[in-house]
Amino acid sequence: MPACRKRFFSVLSLKTYYFSSTINRVGFSRRESHVAKHPQTVSRYLQHSDFFSSLYDTYKEEEKLLQLIQQQFPRDLTSHCTAVHRQGQILTLYVDAPVWASKMRYMSGAIAEIAAVREVKIRVSPPQHRQQQRGKATRPRHSDRGAEVLSQAAGHTTDENLKAVLQRLSRAVKL
Repeated sequence: MPACRKRFFSVLSLKTYYFSSTINRVGFSRRESHVAKHPQTVSRYLQHSDFFSSLYDTYKEEEKLLQLIQQQFPRDLTSHCTAVHRQGQILTLYVDAPVWASKMRYMSGAIAEIAAVREVKIRVSPPQHRQQQRGKATRPRHSDRGAEVLSQAAGHTTDENLKAVLQRLSRAVKL
């Protein structure tokens, strides 16, 4: 099940949420607000809401269109197609890397015929977990032991140019 679908159903399965307000200030009496005898659950409200039901219908249509596109082309190519969005006669296809975007651009004419649209746009949208991993990367630390080894190597070297380079590197590693 796609992540978008899981998020949508997790919203639908929320527990009952009561809307109530009370006033409890100095000079005011505590007054309970109107609470329905049978409160509606959030999931029931979302199921009967025109906005959310149309949003879910759009999601299902786009998911079917993505599956149709994935069936028409080789698996190694379409496995990198992550999402599709249709707005009028323009179809936007999202892929996970720039290399696949350029390959899909060669197929845009065939995709336009399959989806019955006038224009196909290809956009790169990398997966979230890759972006988070890149953000966590830290600069490697230099150890004092490494600086000591470089300094010793400089002391045992007869070549003056190499000795100077190793000493500079040793000082840089200490910082």
